[in-house]
Amino acid sequence: MVNSFSYNPKPKLNVPQKRLVLWSLLAIAIAVLMAVVVLSANANPPNAAEVRITGLVSELKQERLTAQRQAAQQELEALGEQAVPALMVALRSNDAALRRNAADMLSYIASPASTGGLQYALANDTAPTVRRNAAYALGEINSFVQVTELKRAALLDTNAEVRAAAQDALARVQTRVALASKIDERKLDAYAIAPQNTDTVYAASGRNLSVTTDGGATWKTLKDTLPSMTNILAVSPSDSQTLYAGVASLGIFKSVDGGHAWQAVNNGLSVMPGARTIVSAITIDPADSQRVLIATGVMLGTSKVQFVPTGIMSSTNGGTTWTLMHDYKQGEPLTELLFKGSQVYALAGKQVMIYRFN
Repeated sequence: MVNSFSYNPKPKLNVPQKRLVLWSLLAIAIAVLMAVVVLSANANPPNAAEVRITGLVSELKQERLTAQRQAAQQELEALGEQAVPALMVALRSNDAALRRNAADMLSYIASPASTGGLQYALANDTAPTVRRNAAYALGEINSFVQVTELKRAALLDTNAEVRAAAQDALARVQTRVALASKIDERKLDAYAIAPQNTDTVYAASGRNLSVTTDGGATWKTLKDTLPSMTNILAVSPSDSQTLYAGVASLGIFKSVDGGHAWQAVNNGLSVMPGARTIVSAITIDPADSQRVLIATGVMLGTSKVQFVPTGIMSSTNGGTTWTLMHDYKQGEPLTELLFKGSQVYALAGKQVMIYRFN
């Protein structure tokens, strides 16, 4: 006997039904994923230390130094690196008092991990007291990364207290350069940090030039490489091997091999034999390393020596030739110069002057 059967195919789903099935499956998948996330969150709740640190940081919102805030600050300082992430979050809050006090706390901890946040606060925070505390904190960190931002603030910030805090921080950086290079700070004539590679630092003492390329961990001394005592150094923003040095009574010198060999580049400068010509400041345009500015002057007198400024000189060909940019001959010596677009900022004592670069 032959068994017979009939085949009845399952009805096909139409398009709306298919969409309904797909959406149902997607909803189930999302529900499962959310359940996993919730379970994971419950499995890894904030630990007691994190909760404690968050509570301590919240005390920094208080304007006045209350007993609670003082106790919180002492505990945060003791926690050190553990407190840095929460303080970095506070540094970007909407509460100015919290930002100010967070920057202050970071100065006590002095963690390199806080450098980026403090530099951002110094450059962008709307509250001068926050910028001031950020500048101070950057001066406490054992690093050279922050020097460019501190130099910018020392000249460009609109608030005098912030500029002073940045200048003070730079003085502390100089002390660390002396300690790291094992040069008596009284004999550290000048130092410069490569803008594009802050691990490269040059320190001049007498005719010796000490160099580090690993952020100060190790140093190499190039003995008697400088023409004479150097009072100012600058490194090209485009090449950490190209340096300019203001050499006492000899004008401006340039090296293109990291300080091993130097050549005088005084064409256009009034450097006369016997005259005590001084280069008091150097700056190089970060947008065009061939544009260089120097502030010059002469030392006059015998028993009572006085520095007399003679002007700001400019070069558009990397020091090959110089022309007078500004006839600055009065007031205190110019100790800092800085490019900002087509403008040049100059620091004389506490006074900031602005010139247009042509």
